[in-house]
Amino acid sequence: MPDSRLRRFVRDPLFVFLLIGIAVFALDRMAGGVFDAESRTIVVNRAQVIRLADLWSAQIGRLPTVAELDSLIDDHVREEILVREAARMGLDQDDTIVRRRLAQKMSFVIEDTVGTAAVSDAELQQYFEDNTERYGEPGRFTLRHVYVSPDRRGSDEEAARAASGILEQLHAEGNEAAPENTLWRRLGDPFMLRREYGRRTAEDLAELFGGAFVDALDTLPLGEWAGPVESAYGYHLVRLSVRTEAQPAVFEDVRRRVLEDAQRDARDAANQAAHERLRERYRVEIDEIDFISELEGGTAADAAGEEP
Repeated sequence: MPDSRLRRFVRDPLFVFLLIGIAVFALDRMAGGVFDAESRTIVVNRAQVIRLADLWSAQIGRLPTVAELDSLIDDHVREEILVREAARMGLDQDDTIVRRRLAQKMSFVIEDTVGTAAVSDAELQQYFEDNTERYGEPGRFTLRHVYVSPDRRGSDEEAARAASGILEQLHAEGNEAAPENTLWRRLGDPFMLRREYGRRTAEDLAELFGGAFVDALDTLPLGEWAGPVESAYGYHLVRLSVRTEAQPAVFEDVRRRVLEDAQRDARDAANQAAHERLRERYRVEIDEIDFISELEGGTAADAAGEEP
């Protein structure tokens, strides 16, 4: 009787599925054990120990002692364990900081692979000629100004009229005492920026006042009040004391800078080419998006779900 029951139990499909499940579980554990043992093996080789010692020396200024080196190795092992456990738990997934750090490290790998490009003398000379404006001494201006605000005066016309009146006052003061007198500081309207600028380039002043203001500086006389000169803010009476012309660079004087710039540009171009070659290995699919409805005003689905 017991034997017949046992035979019926063994023939039961549920028993067969149970055996299959146990077998699959056992195989999974065995295979996992092999791979898990490998992933749980941390090897600290000679090169890594030397690297740890070099990093210590760079920061502290001396070689580590034996005890300090043991501590560095322990810290390295601890970090490696935490990194592997975090990866095992999937903590590296969808983490912006981790993703950016990995991308940064990969960029460093690419840069190391690219290296520093050699630049011939002919290429260097050509690079200098193509970018000569980088190396010359730009023209510079030294000036002081009195500001007249259209907002405070009510209109552009009133501001221009007031500026002309202030210019007459400044001329009456006389140019001989102009560098020392303080009348100009008491005239005009409050200005959010400075009232004096020394040895500023045209580019500097254009960022502050606009291109039209800088263009007018080339036409003003030196050593006397002139204007009104219009800017992005309003009107200015300007006393230009120094105006120097741009000086072109001599190649041999800036050769080292030119070489550094040429190598940097060549390296950047090589890095960009390497990134493009990597991108060619991937198929990139980007969903179309209605910028206005989905980013600024909410999606259509969101709008449909809103109550009136």
